[in-house]
Amino acid sequence: MATLNQHPIRLSILGTPKVGQEVEIRVLIGHPMETGYRLGEGGNDRIPKNIIENIVIKLNQQVLMNADLGTGIAANPLLSIFVEVPKDGGMISVEWRDDLGKQGRAEKMLLAI
Repeated sequence: MATLNQHPIRLSILGTPKVGQEVEIRVLIGHPMETGYRLGEGGNDRIPKNIIENIVIKLNQQVLMNADLGTGIAANPLLSIFVEVPKDGGMISVEWRDDLGKQGRAEKMLLAI
């Protein structure tokens, strides 16, 4: 399926969300993560740097992870964290920003059983 989003983001919750148990939160961002060191097709011009600088994962607006990334991260970064499921569940949100000012956001409800 085609997407209009230049940098698609996938937010997944793995595991059974039982209160007090841990679930895994996975974030996959479609992003080239160009270091600025690679040469283009002609071998003369460098491909401009374009990396995700910051990713923030929150549960009910409380920051769970705030990561500053660099050029050592591969294209299409995949991040994973474990979260204890709160009594009332909540909203998981992910926000990212790259060095060109582009940004993305995704949300998913974490429903406790």
